[in-house]
Amino acid sequence: MGAMAQHPQWSTTLPPVRQGGLHAVRLSPEVVGRSLPGLQDIRLWAADSALVPYLVRTEAETMSAPRAVPFAVLRNERVGKRTVVEFEVPAGTLMDGLELGIRNAQVDKQARITGSDDRLQWYMVKDQGLTLTGDGATRSLRWVDLPLSDHRYYRIELNDSLTPPVQVLSVGHTMQARSEGHYVSAGKVRWDRREEKGRTLLRIYGDHPLVVDRVHYTTADTMPYLRHAELYTMRSEWRTERRQRKLLHRWREDLGTGTLASYQRTILPCPGTAVDTLYMEVRNGDDRPLSITELTVLQRQRTLLAPLSPGQTYTLTTGDAQAQAPRFDMAYFSDSLPPIVATLELPALIRTATDAPAEEPFDLSKVWVWIAMVVVGGLSAYAAVKALRQGTS
Repeated sequence: MGAMAQHPQWSTTLPPVRQGGLHAVRLSPEVVGRSLPGLQDIRLWAADSALVPYLVRTEAETMSAPRAVPFAVLRNERVGKRTVVEFEVPAGTLMDGLELGIRNAQVDKQARITGSDDRLQWYMVKDQGLTLTGDGATRSLRWVDLPLSDHRYYRIELNDSLTPPVQVLSVGHTMQARSEGHYVSAGKVRWDRREEKGRTLLRIYGDHPLVVDRVHYTTADTMPYLRHAELYTMRSEWRTERRQRKLLHRWREDLGTGTLASYQRTILPCPGTAVDTLYMEVRNGDDRPLSITELTVLQRQRTLLAPLSPGQTYTLTTGDAQAQAPRFDMAYFSDSLPPIVATLELPALIRTATDAPAEEPFDLSKVWVWIAMVVVGGLSAYAAVKALRQGTS
């Protein structure tokens, strides 16, 4: 029943797989462009028409991950009844805390932290009771809060007069490393430009609908520039008006604004909406038009994760405007999936169903023309017959 209810417009056959397990199928720009915005119309079928479960992942615009940054330990020794650890931080670092790596222990100690710029004169940073409690691992990290400080060197003194010392293994801190998501080409495009008074209109289009998350441009201009740009597309649909007349309506859909500047990256963000044609209108004011030499469109990588087996033939279909998102158990375990054994690239899509012919709009004015012609013809024939009778009489 589920298979029979599908009406996809496009399909392609996956390359054969060599080993069983979880595979990553990179969705091509054509598949993304011809699918519904949420990709809910994508289906993966086995040779026996069984629906294969899958999970779609879309790269984030930006990624943030914690990264441990170790500090250079210059001294780590016992002095009398104290454990003294000195370390250096990169110049200009603002410290609001540190992570103390220790061999697992559960103990309370008095800790004094001082700072210096030359390792000769030391100044108080913090004096506190420090509870060192492991988490079950043989080595653990203990975060220590500090008042915001900008010293180059720091010294930690642990009081060992009441309890035996702990073994300090490292000193460092954790920072959030930010990076961009994985962007790929949104498809091969063609573009042209038209110069008008005070503006440049660029038209970008391809062989299939484009899902654009970014526009990258290249310019030959060497002088500083700063221009504002608008991104939009044109939509159209047949609408039924009064008297049952169908008219084709066209309107402009704004997709955002951006800035082209010589002091920043040559990238304009886009909302990721599927378009047949993308327009970029650059406002030049009274200045000369920019010498834009190349335009490329980018999209975030979309990947389909599915368990596949060797010796099987799998078909991917899409393009069903009425499709609902499927529900698979994989969605509940997205963070604990098995490792990916291979990555597959999709061949080009093949049309599986022709679009229904566009319905001719019912134009009432043409009907009245035909009625008028019939009436005029009838009156002419009646007048001719009447004149003929009068002539014979």
